[in-house]
Amino acid sequence: MRSRRPLSLAVIGVGPRGLSVLERLVVRLAAAPRSATIWAVEPVEPGPGRVWRTRQSGWYATNATAGELTAHSPDSPFPGRDFAAWSAVAPHEYPSRRHYGAYLRETFHRLCVEAPDGVEIRPVTTQVTGLTRTANGLRLRLPDRTILADKVVLTTGHSDLEPSEEDRRLRASGRVLGPGIAADLPLDDIPAGETVAVRGLGLTFYDVVRSLTLGRGGRFTRADGQLRYVPSGDEPLIVAGSRSGLPFLARAQVHRPDLAPDPVLLTTARLDRLRTAALDARGSTKLDFAAEVEPLIWAEVEHAYYRRIVGLRDGEDEAARFTAAFPDVVDERDRVDERRTGKVLAAFGLTDVPPLRPEELARPFDGLSFADPAEFRARLREVLVRDVAESRRGPEGSPVKAALEMLRTLRPALPGIVDFGGLLPSSHRDFLSRFVPANFLLSAGPPPDHVEQLVALLDAGVLDVVGPDARIDAGFTISSPRVAGSRRNAGTLIDARAPGPDLARDRNPLLRQMLADGLISEFVNTDPATGESFATGGLAVTPAPFRVVDARGEPAPDIHALGVITQNTRWFTQVGTGRPGQDSPFCRDADAIAAAMLGAA
Repeated sequence: MRSRRPLSLAVIGVGPRGLSVLERLVVRLAAAPRSATIWAVEPVEPGPGRVWRTRQSGWYATNATAGELTAHSPDSPFPGRDFAAWSAVAPHEYPSRRHYGAYLRETFHRLCVEAPDGVEIRPVTTQVTGLTRTANGLRLRLPDRTILADKVVLTTGHSDLEPSEEDRRLRASGRVLGPGIAADLPLDDIPAGETVAVRGLGLTFYDVVRSLTLGRGGRFTRADGQLRYVPSGDEPLIVAGSRSGLPFLARAQVHRPDLAPDPVLLTTARLDRLRTAALDARGSTKLDFAAEVEPLIWAEVEHAYYRRIVGLRDGEDEAARFTAAFPDVVDERDRVDERRTGKVLAAFGLTDVPPLRPEELARPFDGLSFADPAEFRARLREVLVRDVAESRRGPEGSPVKAALEMLRTLRPALPGIVDFGGLLPSSHRDFLSRFVPANFLLSAGPPPDHVEQLVALLDAGVLDVVGPDARIDAGFTISSPRVAGSRRNAGTLIDARAPGPDLARDRNPLLRQMLADGLISEFVNTDPATGESFATGGLAVTPAPFRVVDARGEPAPDIHALGVITQNTRWFTQVGTGRPGQDSPFCRDADAIAAAMLGAA
């Protein structure tokens, strides 16, 4: 029978997502033996892929602790350890990306060596440039040969995009580096002493700053408890800006992960009732995120804040009264901070504590103007210094960081709300453009040490932030309209923003060919009740096992996709690890694809 002949399978892109599918294929083939060749096609480095490659500088760090990293499924029978045990890095420390990459590389090699009899994993270090369907299977075009595969999974990771009109306008003014990961940018080409404008204050901004300071021979020293930066003299002058004017805040230093409270409002049952109410009111189960879901999220965040205050006082838990304060369908007026916070405070019986304003944490400079750059710099420094102190207290000692850790705790609930068009089209766009950046700024930041280093760089005059609502004009003039005298001229512009997926602009030759041939399509969120639509930029896939959807709207029986390229169709699929010992969506997604590729139910 055809189903029992040796299989030919291809994993295209073997970074963490491709590695997870490969591991599940091997696990399943060990449990149900069958001859198979698995082509592991990765142009950079099998296992680490591009982001985690081992040939990158040591100052690029993960934004997850060693204790949160693993490449092994909880039920994997193959020998292997989670990253902390493998590396001997303390569970609460943040390893370098190349160190984690070395772990991923070794995991890949061990899978190759320990694959069961009859299973061969064949690494191919190149890029697939085309795919066509033939009578005998899927023909993959490589620069020097072709491969015939029965089934394929696309786990291609981050792609470069064609420049937008604004990008082209700025590039006509001079040298623009990025967007992209900092390790890929020719930062060494920037002359010492040149003024460099950096657009974006997220994780790539931190990487760029570390490359242009530590990477230029600078060093940090501590005297009398104060961190100082000692320049080497080879640094450029870094001038940065973003819409918020605030760099990503530090992740809390978590000493006891078991203290993170479970959500009490954002439950599956409540969301089901919200969808039923939406169907009755609007003719569609699609939700309005800002009106119907976001109040619950911020209330959960406030609950974690006041729960920690109550816990520090007398240990009383008021979760039941807190839940009762919010009806099944949230009143739209609960979007207003004062009303929502009043309910939370009443549930706890608190009147004498400072209120938490979640949205103010993400945009602390809203509504403010500054007389000169020094005034803004002093205010920014105050925010960052306080953030470092709160982070080091951890969620056990800091109610603020307990609240922001709740944002991380809520992440697994959001895909069930957002994925596959779960929101109204306009609400989906708002979620991606407004809520997600604020969420990441508050809860996906670097370790506290990196934020403290920013303060030292501000003090040393090596780094400056122009202010909120930063704008960059042709000629690389960077300024903030709310900081008088902030206008600066730069010789180089570094785009440190993280680009979202945009299938129509993706430069990956394989994806371009498949899109042109109608083998894949972009996911468009359409409201059946109104006809309103939102083109998301993400690759259209079915629910698990994530078969790609072609231009006719038909799912492919033999092509699956996972990870960054499906972002916006699904949410938070760019995450590159599972949690040690836990059954997580990261592992479940990979296993669903492995089962389908092997023909299992």
